[in-house]
Amino acid sequence: MSSHLNNIDNFSALRLSDARSEYQRQIADVTSESLGFIERVDLILTAEMTMRYNRRVARRIREAGLRTVAYKEEFSFESDRGITRSAFANLVSLAWASSTHSVLISGATGAGKTYLACVIATEAARREMTVRYHRTSDLIEKLALARADGSHRNVVNLYRKMDLLVLDDFGLSPISISASRELLEILDERVDVAPTVIASQFPPDTFHQLIEDATAADAILDRIIHDAIVVTLTGESMRKLRLRHNQGGQR
Repeated sequence: MSSHLNNIDNFSALRLSDARSEYQRQIADVTSESLGFIERVDLILTAEMTMRYNRRVARRIREAGLRTVAYKEEFSFESDRGITRSAFANLVSLAWASSTHSVLISGATGAGKTYLACVIATEAARREMTVRYHRTSDLIEKLALARADGSHRNVVNLYRKMDLLVLDDFGLSPISISASRELLEILDERVDVAPTVIASQFPPDTFHQLIEDATAADAILDRIIHDAIVVTLTGESMRKLRLRHNQGGQR
């Protein structure tokens, strides 16, 4: 027994808490004796590696600031959303991310734009990519405040290095001249470096009208439209569908 206690102490000293838990489980479970030495070691190491991965992913999801954590396995095709299974599979494969393509998601209020953007972002975090989610107006305000307090370059560098940036509610309010320049700087830093997902109520061919500065608008669109993956969601509001479903279940 003292040998087992020493092993447990050693696991703790090495900060292998999940390996220790698996080791203790095996000691308490007599059926584990039927397993070979390599199998038992494999279970111990797998327990530690799995939990470390889960903690890393949880941290990345927390740091991303997602409006909702949405997993690809939970995405529903029960109602027609205007996206095929193959198109969805391509988005969550993130194969396009290595080519730094933008993804532009548009659709009416409640069509599921934010949800789809968060599915992509959650999957990126599961792939251990660095991710940030912002409402477009919130990021612009953050950049303006950073410019005022002298930390602007640090903030820009932070977003330049993000593996994936999600800008939600693009154009929900008019993008002023000063705001367009802040937005342009971020997008200019990320072009050909890392992909950006943009969700908007407005179709991409109307983006120019949402930006007050025509010159900045040209530059912004040049950085996000070229080679972009465009997804147009359709169908009835997901919120209305959920409400109807819940009311039906209460009858």
